[in-house]
Amino acid sequence: MSNHTTKRAFTLAEVLITLGVIGVVAALTMPVVVGKFRRSTAENKLKKFYSTMDQAINMAVVEYGEIEIEDKDKVDYNNSQYIESWMKKYITKYLKTLKSEKADNRSYEVAFSDGSGFVAQMYPPYDSTNTSHLYIFYCLNFDKCDENKVDGRNTFWFMYDNDAKKLIPMLSQLSTSTLKRDFCYEGGQSQMGCAALIMKNSWKIPDDYPWIK
Repeated sequence: MSNHTTKRAFTLAEVLITLGVIGVVAALTMPVVVGKFRRSTAENKLKKFYSTMDQAINMAVVEYGEIEIEDKDKVDYNNSQYIESWMKKYITKYLKTLKSEKADNRSYEVAFSDGSGFVAQMYPPYDSTNTSHLYIFYCLNFDKCDENKVDGRNTFWFMYDNDAKKLIPMLSQLSTSTLKRDFCYEGGQSQMGCAALIMKNSWKIPDDYPWIK
């Protein structure tokens, strides 16, 4: 009786078909995987930035008892020396940064080791409260940071709340539906409320968010 074992190899056609199927599956699933990674990265960076800044401000309050932005005589569009001294005294001394320096006559830049960073600007009072304002433009990718383009993709807008003594996303007093309709989603006036929208969603990007897919 013969005891030979027959071994069957894959044909070239079968190999090509298998590779083709794998390629189709990869093409269908890759955008989903990449999108989830982008969203997760953005969520983690935003949450970490907010927590880091909150800790820095709390440490400044402990050290100085109170942190205030000076009156309108010291804050104007061209007083870069004041914003530099303010940031160094109250914020950046408590942060681990790759770079923190005056950028121009009205901006102060800070870069972090994860590739993100922010641009800080101060503006004089524009209402009856006579309170100057500190704005923070946080960017997921600091190399592409543009405070003139708050897009909900890379750049997100925050401000320092003088009363609460903390950093808050712009327009965080508005409801989620208003933020979506008017200040973040497509068809709205701008994307200046996207950071507030994500914060209200526990620092998770909503499923229907249009800018990071």
